[in-house]
Amino acid sequence: MATYTVQTGDTLFSIASRFGTTVEALVEANNITNPDLIRVGQVLTIPETGAGGGTVEPGDSVGGVNQTRQVRGLLYRISTDRSTYRQGEPVRITFSKTNVSNRTIVLRYRTAQRFELVARRLPGLREVWRWSAGRFFAQVTGTVTLRPGQSQVFRETWNQRNNQGVQVVAGNFVIEGTNLAQGFEGESIATRISISAVRPTPTPRPTPTPRPTPTPRPTPTPRPTPTPCPPGNVLTNPGFERWPNPSVPPTGWTGSNLARSLLSVTGAYAAEMGARPGSRAVLSQRVDIEAGRIYELNWSARERVRPGVARFTLFVEIFYYDRNNNFVGRTEPRYSQDSVPNDRYQRYSLSTGRVPAGARIADVRFTFEPAAANTSSVLIDNVELRCRF
Repeated sequence: MATYTVQTGDTLFSIASRFGTTVEALVEANNITNPDLIRVGQVLTIPETGAGGGTVEPGDSVGGVNQTRQVRGLLYRISTDRSTYRQGEPVRITFSKTNVSNRTIVLRYRTAQRFELVARRLPGLREVWRWSAGRFFAQVTGTVTLRPGQSQVFRETWNQRNNQGVQVVAGNFVIEGTNLAQGFEGESIATRISISAVRPTPTPRPTPTPRPTPTPRPTPTPRPTPTPCPPGNVLTNPGFERWPNPSVPPTGWTGSNLARSLLSVTGAYAAEMGARPGSRAVLSQRVDIEAGRIYELNWSARERVRPGVARFTLFVEIFYYDRNNNFVGRTEPRYSQDSVPNDRYQRYSLSTGRVPAGARIADVRFTFEPAAANTSSVLIDNVELRCRF
């Protein structure tokens, strides 16, 4: 059974979301009396939610809503919110990778894409839907470090449409999740679902009306034009120019371990993450968004080099929440010290893909995670989040 050590800023909800479990399950597994009170350094037991799984071959039988598989110290888990659906109902998928070994596992990626999800029809395992189809991923390498007990968790929704955008025919399907890290390619796990046809309700034959009065044909209503994207940057204070008090985060932003820096791209200030290079730093802002849209996140970053060594990872993530503040998905490229230039700013760009159904809030979050003996920090400036489609 996996364990996790509580970090600064963690809540039971965020830990449950990361490991694909529930707050109630964590409370029960750890005999927690007050779910709102956990302490940094506390070791939590992560309850297992299923067993089985394996590589899918034609003719194999895979079943159950939740499947797990352990390979070389990584525990893969895939689940759907239900096992049976009617045509048109959203299929909510959770795919995770958890380090269940006693050593650190480093996952290296060639692009910003961290995983793949595929729906295949049974029998025969013919592909009908691929999560990455039509999505853009930043062509930058990235590294993810999973310490013992840590996880990557991804949540996506399949709308039951195939790669051509057409509703799939009823039947049995396999949902397959695959790790795309170098050296781990092809390691996958699958679960099975069923989709049943929706039978139309018979329309009763109307009683004939004697000598009906002719009704003029109504004028066709023109099809509404898709609403264009709202213009401009949806983030507040993107260049950190409104920063009157250097001891608190800039106006419109929240965070910790930040410093107001004069080493900016434009304007007066930039945000320095890692004012204390050995401690974690966070810079985030929550904004309203529209589900189904595609947004583009742009930012400038550079490393501030000090005597010593640079050992850090920069997480650039967008977390999505519904109007009740429930987590519904995320976008998460990560960059190591080798990806951030030393003495000059570099512009980065990230496409979100389609924002998950039900999302109403985006939490744009930069996280600076130093390793042992790190002496460098990272400067961030000119952050933009714009609607594209």
